[in-house]
Amino acid sequence: MAEANGEWELELDSWPSLEAQIAAISDDIAYDNHDIDDGLRAGLLYLEELIELPLVRRLWDAIETRHPRLAVEKKQRALVRDMIGHMVGDVLAETERRIRNAGVETIDDVRTAGKPLAGFSEGLASEERALKRFLYARLYGLPELQPVRKEAERVVANLGSAYRANPMLLPESWQQDGDQKQQLRTIGDFIAGMTDRFAIARHEELVGPVNLPSGRF
Repeated sequence: MAEANGEWELELDSWPSLEAQIAAISDDIAYDNHDIDDGLRAGLLYLEELIELPLVRRLWDAIETRHPRLAVEKKQRALVRDMIGHMVGDVLAETERRIRNAGVETIDDVRTAGKPLAGFSEGLASEERALKRFLYARLYGLPELQPVRKEAERVVANLGSAYRANPMLLPESWQQDGDQKQQLRTIGDFIAGMTDRFAIARHEELVGPVNLPSGRF
């Protein structure tokens, strides 16, 4: 990061805009819950272990109370929806509180606040960290997922190289005459916004085949 800042001024001493902060915390919410959903569906995560986490246990117990006769699979889908709703509601309330207490009125106030203004409350932040530790221990490090991870990294790297070598491969609406820094940022934003299927399709079109393991993945 320091080397990049030496070449391009990245304003490392300032904080991102509120929109960027919200986007970052939204990514955390999306990844946490989509990975839980995928892990449960694929049989890589077990509900019995997941509900040992206090955050998950509270929401699961509430679902059991509301819908005692609902099938387990439907309760699991309800759990993911409720987790997302709970996290989003917490971020909205906490962000509003921080902005009000900091007296923020302008974008400059946001950049010089000295701390993030968008995020989880202290209690939920602690529980979300525990959830992440669980996912790293029980899901992300699984040997059977390593081939998927490696291939995903190869796809993203190859797409980045292809677009850097020829920015005209980008959709017309994404092409621009900006400097190299802006061009790299545009390429990164475009790739970051891809769905898995779109990334695979573009890689097969521009680079070559994608070799993902067959089966439950």
